[in-house]
Amino acid sequence: MLAILVFVVSYVVYGIDGESLQMENGAPLPCRFDAYDLNGNKAISVEEFLSATKGFTKMDRKILFERLDRNGDKVIGVGEFKYVPRSILKAGILNHCLRYRNNGCWGICWGI
Repeated sequence: MLAILVFVVSYVVYGIDGESLQMENGAPLPCRFDAYDLNGNKAISVEEFLSATKGFTKMDRKILFERLDRNGDKVIGVGEFKYVPRSILKAGILNHCLRYRNNGCWGICWGI
């Protein structure tokens, strides 16, 4: 009976592959543009970005916004969102978004 209890607790904590099920970085970043574009105007403001990334802890969210805002106009447009800078890709914080990659983009396409 004790062995079953240990197995169940281990499965709940570590999952089937033996890795912790808890997110190392807090909440993952959303992969879809519309998860950030809360007002539907096809542009992501700083406020929208910070709201959508609440709980993400691996990187300062304001710095991440600045890196994604490639033209410096204080909003992230569809084109900027679609093509992620290499420094962000190398950090590995978007690896969970790779499944959206098959729609013709270079880098990561975030399910636009």
